[in-house]
Amino acid sequence: MLLSANDMLIFIAFAVLTGVSLWILLRPLRAGSALSATDRSEGEVALYRDQLDEIDRDLERGVIAPAEAEAARIEVSRRLLAADEERSKAHIASSDPRWRKATALLLVILVPFLALGIYLAEGSPGMEGQSFAERMAVPPEELPLEGLVIRIERHLKKQPDDLRGWELLAPVYLELGRYEEAANAWTRAMMAGGVSAGRLAARGEARVLADDGAVGPAARQDFEKAAELDPAEPRAQYFLGLAEIEAGDRDAALSRWNKLLASAPEDAAWVPSVRARIAAAERSPAVPQAEEAMIRGMVEGLAARLEDSPDDLDGWLRLVRSYKVLNEQEKARKAIASARAAFAGDEAALARIEEAEKTLAD
Repeated sequence: MLLSANDMLIFIAFAVLTGVSLWILLRPLRAGSALSATDRSEGEVALYRDQLDEIDRDLERGVIAPAEAEAARIEVSRRLLAADEERSKAHIASSDPRWRKATALLLVILVPFLALGIYLAEGSPGMEGQSFAERMAVPPEELPLEGLVIRIERHLKKQPDDLRGWELLAPVYLELGRYEEAANAWTRAMMAGGVSAGRLAARGEARVLADDGAVGPAARQDFEKAAELDPAEPRAQYFLGLAEIEAGDRDAALSRWNKLLASAPEDAAWVPSVRARIAAAERSPAVPQAEEAMIRGMVEGLAARLEDSPDDLDGWLRLVRSYKVLNEQEKARKAIASARAAFAGDEAALARIEEAEKTLAD
């Protein structure tokens, strides 16, 4: 059977790769490499001999003590012996090229045949090649997710108004972690097939995942519209509850989720997730909104007490700080005025009140 042009190109590429591999392997066996190693070893031997002579001269001049000279001489001698041994090996290699020729010949024979043997044992040389289109022309259930995406995307380029295609593509994008593309796919689905509670909720979910789990304004708008179209849409109610948790309204979230569970089929796949959220919310401490209400109650109580007992300077300063935290600037300034009136003539107290007033401008 004659080889096709593609097969010829593949075999040529294999031959080039084999040649490059052999060149890399044979390069250290060239005569020049052995000669350079010999020269390097000769230089090291000469260097260590000079060092031994230098040690003797230093000893004669009294620069170093005899014990130090002996220790240095032993160390340099050890290095000299090692360098001389390397020089001998390099000299043998450079003077007798037969081992290099034998090694090179062995590599030239073994590398290609070894590669061919592995390919014949592990590869499939008898398998006919397939074009990309042929590889994609298999049942969808046999394709990996990436292959399924490619097939649907190619189809939608030809038929961009195919609602079914967008509804198939969006969940696959979501599965692959391509959340923004999933949201865009749901937008295209609504352009092709109209707005529905399910599509809005699905787009909102993709937007939440793209925002690292936060229910942003765009996602919340999707869920609110979905809930208007279908109050029983579970995904919309679930994520609206999360938005309420994020806003600090735990009671509203719990009420929403409990209503959702009350109307849910027992075998619904999302029921365990909602129950887990309810349990977590019930275990969590008071949410920010409840904390703010509690703080306001305490501040109002402090203000009422200061009206009856205005001679508490620390109380007035605490009231000013509390109003500032609650962003009640007008009430804070009224508290400053009341404190000044209560401590008129007390220079030390008035100085502290003035400092508190300055913080309101920060």
